[in-house]
Amino acid sequence: MNNVAELLRLINNLIRLGTIAEVDHATARVRVKAGELLTAWLPWLEARAGTTRTWSPPTVGEQVVLLSPGGDLAAAVVLTGIYQEAHPAPNSSPNVIGRWLPDGTRIEYDHEAKTLTIDCVGAVHVKTAGKATIDAESIHHNGGSAVVTTAHICHLTGLPHGDGSSTVTAGE
Repeated sequence: MNNVAELLRLINNLIRLGTIAEVDHATARVRVKAGELLTAWLPWLEARAGTTRTWSPPTVGEQVVLLSPGGDLAAAVVLTGIYQEAHPAPNSSPNVIGRWLPDGTRIEYDHEAKTLTIDCVGAVHVKTAGKATIDAESIHHNGGSAVVTTAHICHLTGLPHGDGSSTVTAGE
């Protein structure tokens, strides 16, 4: 009878629902509360973790699935991404993919409308070691009140002078 109880325990531990109780960002580990159980520190599944890597740590209260090979919770991994009442789906369109962040920033692409939206509540920094190119019909500023076309673009030529100034020629 003891073997049956142990087998049932292992089967029950194969897949369990829980919520994130704690996050250790430095070690990329979480503790999960599943019923009365609080797990040891476990890794979560990330989209990529090889030479290409992603970083999207779970948050406390996020609903997850514990996947435990052989029913051993000490060897479990945490699968994130289950919507719940406290954290519902941010969109219901089948045409939209995106990221919605806790400060209100969102990045979304609507493949039916062919529109990429980046709505950042803070600063946006673009850094490149090479050339940055914007190929657009026009650039609208502040809700479309101003339009920049190629006739408005200035091109810097020459090297900066000792006083920090440059030679500037206006685009045609």
